[in-house]
Amino acid sequence: MEPWQTILLAFGGNATLVAVLAFLGKSFLEQLLVRDTKRFETDLRAKSDIAMERLKNQLQLSTIEHQVRFSRLHEKRAEVIAELYGLLVEALWEAESFLSPLEWTGEPDKKEKHRTAMNQLVKLYRYFDQHRIYLPQEICASLERLIDEVRSQVVNFGVYVDFGKSAINEEFDRKKLDAWNSGWKSIKKEVPVARQSLENEFRVLLGHAAASLAAPADQKASLSGP
Repeated sequence: MEPWQTILLAFGGNATLVAVLAFLGKSFLEQLLVRDTKRFETDLRAKSDIAMERLKNQLQLSTIEHQVRFSRLHEKRAEVIAELYGLLVEALWEAESFLSPLEWTGEPDKKEKHRTAMNQLVKLYRYFDQHRIYLPQEICASLERLIDEVRSQVVNFGVYVDFGKSAINEEFDRKKLDAWNSGWKSIKKEVPVARQSLENEFRVLLGHAAASLAAPADQKASLSGP
């Protein structure tokens, strides 16, 4: 008797053999599915870990790039404020010298002081106008008002200084004195208040920028997590 016939008889014929083969096939398929499922889970977990690590690296790189850009912007803004404030102080010095009622021996005359003050104000405004993009609108408005106030006083008194002495009369002298007094009062009382307010705004701006500059470093630390 052939071996297969022996096996067939041992299992009771065709129906039993089919049932046994079906059971064995099902068990084999289940083992394949379990093995493939585990392999899929392992591959999926590995790919997920790689994707998460890549995302973490990208976020860290983005944070570093942001920090570098912000640092450069802060440095540029600090340079602009320093240069702008220096020009402002020089313009105020020249305006005060021009509007001062005191005149010392050996000093330039009022016409020369007027030209110097106007030139310094023009230099200040040009630099400010070229770099206003680095400053908030509120500070730009404050600085513009201060420059306009000083310039108007210098111009008002300068008209009489540049006019010359040939047309001097009592009315001319009175108006000249009024413009002089108005300019001196403004430069000694109103301008210092506006200047102090602007200085405070500059300090707040620099302080906020410095505080924000530290924020990306904190974010970077949190991203590096366990």
